[in-house]
Amino acid sequence: MISPINDNLIHPNYNQMARGRQLELTEGERCVIITYDFSQERAVTSQESLHRDYGLLTGFLRRISLRLQLRVTLEFLFLLSSGLILVLLGTLFIFKLKEIFPYFPFIYVLATLFSLLVLLSLGLWRIFTKPSMAQVARRLEDQFPQLRDDVINSLLLYDEMERGRAPGQISEGLIKAQLKKTREEVHQIQPDQVVSLKGALRHLRLLIPLIITFAVVLFFDPQFLDRSLQLFAHPLSTLPVRETFISIEPRGSIVSRGTSIEIKATATGTIPDKLMVSILPEGRQPIHQSMEPEGNGRYSYRIASTQFSFQYQAYSNRGASSIYKIQVVDPPEIEKVRLTLTPPDYTGLPKEIKEEGHIEALKGTVVNLEAKTTKGVIEGKLILNRDSEMPLQIKGERLLGSLLVFYPGTYSIKVKDHFGFDNPNPVHYQVRLIPDHYPEAEIISPSQDLEITGNEVIPIQYTVRDDFGITTIRLGYQVGGVERFINLKGSLSNRFFGPETFKWDLSSLSLTPGDRVLYRIEVSDNDSISGPKLGYSRAFTLSVRDERAQTAKEGEEMEEIANRLLDLLADQLEETRDQDSLRKGMDEILKQVDQNLDQMRERPERFDLEALKKNLTSLRERISSEPKERVTQEMERLALLAEEMAKRARMKELEALTREIRNRQSRLIDQLHDLKERFTQEGLEAAMRELKKIEELLRSVMDALGKLSAGLPDDFMNSQDLQGLDLPNLFKDLEELQRKLAAGDIAGALEAAQRLLQTLAEMMAAMGRASSQSGMNTFDRFQGEMNRQTGELDRILAEQREILAETEKIDKELRRRAEEETEKRISQSRSRLKEILEILKSLLPHEQADSIEELESLLGKDRLERFSHLAKELERELSENEAAQKLIREMKEIGEDLNPDLKEAMTSETKARFPDLSSRQEKLKERTKAISEKLEMLAQLFPGMDTEILNDIKEAGESMGDASKKLRNEDAPGALPPEQEAIRRLSKSQQAMQQMAQQMAMRMQALRWGYPLVYDPRPGWYYGPWIPQPTLPQPEVKRPKEKGLTGIDREEFEPPSKDAYRVPKIFREKVIESLKEGVPSSYRREVEKYFRGLAE
Repeated sequence: MISPINDNLIHPNYNQMARGRQLELTEGERCVIITYDFSQERAVTSQESLHRDYGLLTGFLRRISLRLQLRVTLEFLFLLSSGLILVLLGTLFIFKLKEIFPYFPFIYVLATLFSLLVLLSLGLWRIFTKPSMAQVARRLEDQFPQLRDDVINSLLLYDEMERGRAPGQISEGLIKAQLKKTREEVHQIQPDQVVSLKGALRHLRLLIPLIITFAVVLFFDPQFLDRSLQLFAHPLSTLPVRETFISIEPRGSIVSRGTSIEIKATATGTIPDKLMVSILPEGRQPIHQSMEPEGNGRYSYRIASTQFSFQYQAYSNRGASSIYKIQVVDPPEIEKVRLTLTPPDYTGLPKEIKEEGHIEALKGTVVNLEAKTTKGVIEGKLILNRDSEMPLQIKGERLLGSLLVFYPGTYSIKVKDHFGFDNPNPVHYQVRLIPDHYPEAEIISPSQDLEITGNEVIPIQYTVRDDFGITTIRLGYQVGGVERFINLKGSLSNRFFGPETFKWDLSSLSLTPGDRVLYRIEVSDNDSISGPKLGYSRAFTLSVRDERAQTAKEGEEMEEIANRLLDLLADQLEETRDQDSLRKGMDEILKQVDQNLDQMRERPERFDLEALKKNLTSLRERISSEPKERVTQEMERLALLAEEMAKRARMKELEALTREIRNRQSRLIDQLHDLKERFTQEGLEAAMRELKKIEELLRSVMDALGKLSAGLPDDFMNSQDLQGLDLPNLFKDLEELQRKLAAGDIAGALEAAQRLLQTLAEMMAAMGRASSQSGMNTFDRFQGEMNRQTGELDRILAEQREILAETEKIDKELRRRAEEETEKRISQSRSRLKEILEILKSLLPHEQADSIEELESLLGKDRLERFSHLAKELERELSENEAAQKLIREMKEIGEDLNPDLKEAMTSETKARFPDLSSRQEKLKERTKAISEKLEMLAQLFPGMDTEILNDIKEAGESMGDASKKLRNEDAPGALPPEQEAIRRLSKSQQAMQQMAQQMAMRMQALRWGYPLVYDPRPGWYYGPWIPQPTLPQPEVKRPKEKGLTGIDREEFEPPSKDAYRVPKIFREKVIESLKEGVPSSYRREVEKYFRGLAE
């Protein structure tokens, strides 16, 4: 800030000096004057104040004028720069437009230069043209309306006063006041408020994008600026000339044989109407062809397939191009492909070598490729499915590589030589996958859905196969929507397995009536590439029938059969019905028996029913020939058999009840374990329903024991084991279990369920022992006697076979002696018989001569029976020929004498053997009669005995009596038929008794409820495994053997429950807690399930 000027320093003639020097002051001096502080005005005279105000006002206006000129200059420079850049950028299009109009670049240069000259002239004129004071004042007043016309008026008034107008006309004081006022108003305005230099910057919005565009073009085309400046420096060079210039493309190259080449020529200057191309092949005559015009001085000539090297040139009548050369070389090709296929290890297949490129292999096969090329190459690639590439190793003219087959598709081999040429149209070889088939499983038996009771052991026979190998075989079954598996075989490597049998014990599933078991065989193969594949057999269903309802129905039907048999027995005793009525009643009973047999199928109870049917059928057939007492005895035995079967059916009903209780109890314990691990309301309700069902079944057992006591076997009801049952305690355990379960005490409920299961097991064991003993008492009494009688029958049969052998020996000896005597007699009478035949031949006509020839042939063959038969026939035919009749009668007498009687051939030694044989046969008859009486007595104890056994033994005894009579009469041939019949009858009885023994064994097995086999408690008798058995006394093998007989024995054994083997709770908690650390969340559930099962 310049300090104010002192009043004493002002010159007296200031006004004149200021006015005289006004034009001589520099701009800086004006600024100094303008910056004087107006506070010093009081020190000057009024005239000096007037000039000073005027000087300050004009100085301010000059400053605005200078700012206006500066702004115009900046705008001019910005616009000039934008115009120059636009002109340079426009040259990008000029060279393209020259093809349309050759003079366009020259016109563009002229128009551009003219436009720039006009722009430059206008800009300089505006820069150097200075605006007047009035114009600046008017601009100021336009921008600040509050000044009105003060600035213009002040300037005009001062000019009037300076011109020397009379003072009286214009008041000098008013002029001073006006100037002072105007000066004060202007003093408040800054020059940049009037003229802002920032307004010139608006042209940068055009200039900056142009600069950026120019920089980008210059970056991508560095020669752009040179071409543009050359265009403006030499504009005349752009004018077309009248001379023709020809350029040609390509300017020489190396191409592969068979490549299509297009020669293009461009003519500039004077464009010719026609352009020719000259082709000069190596060692051949030149070829001249016309080129195809494309317009704008462009021509082309196309060679479809280049087969040899050549030189070429384009020419016309005005000029010619340079000469260039095309060199043709052969592209590389694949001559031979060899593949080595290595199948995956799990298949066990050997390597395979193929002399072709197509691949057909299993997934995961490693293919080693070796290709031979026709020439050396610098690059080789394997193109898979036309997109992915794999480099190949180059060794001379061989390419080596390998690939892993995972997907079908195609591949090709692409090579490049040192010229850069690829093999054209490479062969696309196919890649096909040989499928690894899913393993197959088949259940051979049972091959249909079955209806079961739930405690069977089903033998499942299955086969599995796979094309490469099997790893695991499992039996998968689903019960109640939950699928479980049983591992059958593991770690296998066979391709085929089976037929194999797995005995599936269904009692471990705790099935109840109405359950359905869906099962199938699951097999996995050894595919280590795609992962093991699973194959399944056809699924079959096991439906659990209501055994209790079935046995109850069978018991009612057996009671009905027993009542009908008792009614028939009563009618027989009272003689109220004749034999036809009895047969009709028997037919009705047999029909009902057949219906029950169809329902029983292969169950052990079927044997008793078959015995009843067989005996009843036999009685029906013999009822007319048997005495009344015998019929009554048979009917009593059949009635006893039917009644015994009805009692056993009731016993089966009770057993079915107890089995269902056991299965439901096991299911209840499993549900309680699940509730203990994860409590849910649905699980609690299911457990309560199962508990309610167990209670109902227990009450049914009590009702059965109370109401059906008369229908159950007496030995069973009077058994000590059954008397010791305490059924009320079971209901107490049930009530305790219900209370704890309802209170949510799952652990306490589980303990109560275990106690209930133990009590229930004791009850079932007691009932089992009682049932076994009640059924076994009768069988035990019958078995010993039956075994003795079977042994006696075997001895009788053996001795009868010995007697038959002796008799056959005597018969053969007698026949041998008789044949020797016959041959002796034939030799003595042969000559006479031939004479008779010759005479007969002459007496007979020619038609009947054949009979005589046949007689001669029979005589030569010693066939006397046929000889006698033909002689009789010939006698009948020649009944009218007396001479022939006489000869034939003589021939018959001679023939009858030829066969001696067997007794004649008997010697004294032979006769001495007959009394002994007859005595043995008679004694054997008595023994047979004794065994028949014994078996009749046993039939009363065991009504199910087959009646045919008794009948066959009786008939065998009668045949023995006939044989004994024949032997006493020394008739060996006559004794053979009854002896053979006796053996046949005895053999039939023996087979029937053996079959009955097997049936009894099965019945005895069915009567027992589950004891371990092959255990003999007597010291020294042991046939089992040589390992400790925790549930049985240890065998004493070093003590002397005790004598005596023993049979199959069993004892009740209840396997320990899951809780008996449960790991302590603290250990299980530690195992579960350890799972919380270091286990991925995705595997946590599987690991928990594994350790939980391991701990349980």
